Amino acid sequence: MEIMTEIIDAERLSPIFKIPDTMKHSRVEVTIRPIEETKPKVNREALERFRRSFNLKDHLKQKLAEGVQFDFDAQKVIDGTETEEEMQARFRAEKKVWAEDVAERARSGEFD
Repeated sequence: MEIMTEIIDAERLSPIFKIPDTMKHSRVEVTIRPIEETKPKVNREALERFRRSFNLKDHLKQKLAEGVQFDFDAQKVIDGTETEEEMQARFRAEKKVWAEDVAERARSGEFD
């Protein structure tokens, strides 16, 4: 990983940062380094325990038989052929829906 360090006049940073008064007329050290952005991984074991207790596969089979459309390949979940990337994307979508549902319930006063 490449890291850059430079000593500069603090005023040069004022267009980007709010410089504290105690630093305004001094020189400061600036360090720049890249960060690795990683998406949080789903704990597959915990998810599988939940699936077993909820019986997700039977639920999906029933919903598919009823004609329900999903925004993921439900058949892959049923067959156990869903890739790690597909599972991660599905879980992120589920978390978003859960958050929206909780927010809606909070707005409606359902949690009061």
